[in-house]
Amino acid sequence: SLCRAGTGPKVLEPWLIGLTAVVVFLFIVFVLLLANRLWQIRMRRWAGAAGTHPAPTSAGGAGPGGPQDP
Repeated sequence: SLCRAGTGPKVLEPWLIGLTAVVVFLFIVFVLLLANRLWQIRMRRWAGAAGTHPAPTSAGGAGPGGPQDP
């Protein structure tokens, strides 16, 4: 039948399979980073409601208003 000529299984090009894999990988990374960001915001709000703020983490060990070099 002429109507069913193009309905067979499609074979994707190798570059299209690679591009799809990269896009899916980047999407998964994006979702994981977004979930991590939301989790950090939730933990900060929970710590703020409990009255305990985490110590600032900086390279010098001193946060705003901390020890200053003379």
